Amino acid sequence: MSSTKIAYFGYGSLVNLKSLRTPYISAHRVSLKGWKRVWLARPKVEGSFAASDGLAFLSVVADADAEIDGLLITDHASSLASLDEREALYSRVALSAESLHHHDERIEPADQFLYVADQPPAQQNAYILRSYLDVVMQGYLTHFGEPGVERFMQTTLNFDCEIREDREQPQYPRSTQLTAAEKSLFAKFR
Repeated sequence: MSSTKIAYFGYGSLVNLKSLRTPYISAHRVSLKGWKRVWLARPKVEGSFAASDGLAFLSVVADADAEIDGLLITDHASSLASLDEREALYSRVALSAESLHHHDERIEPADQFLYVADQPPAQQNAYILRSYLDVVMQGYLTHFGEPGVERFMQTTLNFDCEIREDREQPQYPRSTQLTAAEKSLFAKFR
């Protein structure tokens, strides 16, 4: 990386800025062309909160006809090691400036990428942690409003997974607190 800045496209928990642990510089609403979100079940990962087979995480798959909302987050290049550690089950994929539609001001950092899950073996009995889903939905609500939450639900594959209720005792390490209004709204969607 030759630049002192990087930018990465957040399409899941990274859309919720409360979940970030690096001193990011800015966040910009964008849409990404050519990719579609998908829930992927993972095999268990010893020493992590994914202590059983089938826990589903968000990833993306290439799809020329698709477009998804998210955030383009600019950060210091010195944060890259920490980001890679957070996204240890993912690989970085470079993004072209042409694939991004900026909703707000246009930014053009030197290095832009997104994280794509390293494809695990197919898992049966996949499930989504409510605490993880809450973080993602809160991020979309904050930046894209209720229509953004609805688009998130409509543009994500494999949303038929079981939801494991862990809101009261969150297993997701970057869980967030929801307002009563957010809880009520999210119940409408799932």
